[in-house]
Amino acid sequence: MALAAAQVIDALAARLVPLAATGGRVYASRAWPLDEASLPAWRITAADELIERADLSGAHRHTLEIEAVAFARVTADLDDTLHALAAGGLPLLFAAPVPYDLTTTGISRAITQQGEAAVGAITLRLQATYFTNPASPETLLS
Repeated sequence: MALAAAQVIDALAARLVPLAATGGRVYASRAWPLDEASLPAWRITAADELIERADLSGAHRHTLEIEAVAFARVTADLDDTLHALAAGGLPLLFAAPVPYDLTTTGISRAITQQGEAAVGAITLRLQATYFTNPASPETLLS
């Protein structure tokens, strides 16, 4: 079993797979190379994670910062394409009940270089809050 944070990332990545605009191209790894043929695509990764004792039972509250980045390469209307990817992805990320609380904390846009392609990127900054027992960091508490 994976660390609870990895489970959250994998669950969120799986939710983006059905998005027709990206054809199932969703990667949960920073190291996955993106070339022109693999765009548009999503990359979803964990960033910082704050852990604090939640109560006297010893449960830990985790606040996980997440970046879900949609990449696209188009010659016209790049912003419209990026906004459409975000508009399609957000409802999927929030679609089903899960053992964590998910919040959108921001959205940013940029032109970036991925491999040999200059592409646009829209980053959805998310925050997941969940609980674990410190003796069992792979188990999400409900």
